[in-house]
Order: sequence, then C-alpha cells, then structure tokens
Amino acid sequence: MRKIFTILSIATSLIFANAQNLVQNPGFETGTLAPWAAGWNTAYTAPNITADAHTGSFGANYVPTATTGFFQNVNITAGTQYTLSFWYKINGSGNGGRIWSNFLDAGDNPVNLVTDAANDPLRNNNQYLPKSAAWQQKVITFTAPANVNRLQLHLRAYSNSTVSFDDFSLTTGTLATGEVSVSKHRLVKNTFIQNDGITFGTQSRDVKIYNMYGQVVKTASVKENEVLHVSELQKGNYIVTGIVNNEPVSQKILKD
Repeated sequence: MRKIFTILSIATSLIFANAQNLVQNPGFETGTLAPWAAGWNTAYTAPNITADAHTGSFGANYVPTATTGFFQNVNITAGTQYTLSFWYKINGSGNGGRIWSNFLDAGDNPVNLVTDAANDPLRNNNQYLPKSAAWQQKVITFTAPANVNRLQLHLRAYSNSTVSFDDFSLTTGTLATGEVSVSKHRLVKNTFIQNDGITFGTQSRDVKIYNMYGQVVKTASVKENEVLHVSELQKGNYIVTGIVNNEPVSQKILKD
C-alpha cells in the first residue's frame, strides 16, 4: 500500500509564519476543555484542565483508571499538506498515551484509508508515545487524502499512567531549512555547518539539538555569538530549538 504520510518525529517548536493554527483552544488557555470533548467512546472521560502546562497557565491532564481520551474535529482540505504538533508528558507503569486520529468525510464518518495501524502516523504507527517526565513534542506531517473534510484529532490515555497534553498546532506546510518559528529572533546564524560549530545569533536557554529520529543529541544554554561545538554529530539534518525571551524558536540546520 502506498503511504500517504510522511512522519517527522522531531521535537521542535513549529509555529509557521503566516500559517493559521486550525486547532481551537489549542493550549486550553480558556481554562476549559471546549471545543474539545471526551470520546469517541461514550465511556471515555474528559481530562482535567490544570496548571500543569507546557506554556501558559493551563494544560490537559489524565490520571485514568481505564482507557480514555478526548478529541476535536478540525476542518481540513483534501490534497493539502499539514503539520500537526503537540506537547506531552507521560509517567507511570501503564501504557501511557498516544495519538489515535481519524479522517472524516462530509458526514463525519471515519475514512480509514490506512487499514494497517502500524503504517499510520496519525495513530502513532500503532505505538505508544515515549514516556518522559519532561515535556516532549510530537510532530507529524501528512497530506489530507481525497474525500475527507475533517481530521478527528484524538488523543488517548491509559490506566496506571499520568498523561498531560498541551500546545496543539495544525498548520499547512512544513519547516524548510533555515526557517525560523514565528519570531523576530534568529536562533542560528549558520544553518549550513561546515566547521563543526553552530554560531548563535541571540542568547538562548534550553537549547536542544534533535536528529531526524526525534532524539535529543545535545543540550546547552548559549549567549549571543557563542559557538557551540558539534564535531561529535554525524553529517545530516538536525533541528535546533531554544527559548529566547520566553519565546520558543526553532531552526533546521544541515551539518556537512
């Protein structure tokens, strides 16, 4: 079966310039869940909206005793490429949590074009999200197939786990090399690395470098014009993220 998705399991702060976030109440900053809702199973319960947040004042939190979840139906356009991202934390002895989304047709009926969940990144490739006591980001790029009108953005949580979600984003497009998240700051000056050193254009804390498998390969805090040596990294593409003046910024780099 031809895959219609391309997954980028890279933890970045991807907020695209001139792109509208299609998710409503994406960071639960209204202090409520709506227009998210518990479901799709009628036995599922709504998460608690608490002060445990990635950014802002609120996040969605579960401490479930059985499988549960919540969702939001988001209008999309067939044939358009989208990038979905969200932040999560998972602890406990249970299976934790995962994304379990569907495409919907005009009647809001599921359109399961990928019948094998192992090949469907919108169902997390039939895997659970990696557990982490610190906030991590999941990023998926996909193309909406024909005859769909909505994405049912659905998240699940499982018993014997503590699961938190925050800062959802669904936008059109992907991150290009050297592109920066919506920000006046340029995190990295030299996005093509030839001398084993990354030169930073501004002071930044919580700098992380991710490989294209979503693994953190280096962390640091840097000052403006500081050079971070990365000779130990192999050639290839990486994502650099950091916090500049309390604002998340990200750039894609290529190491030669």
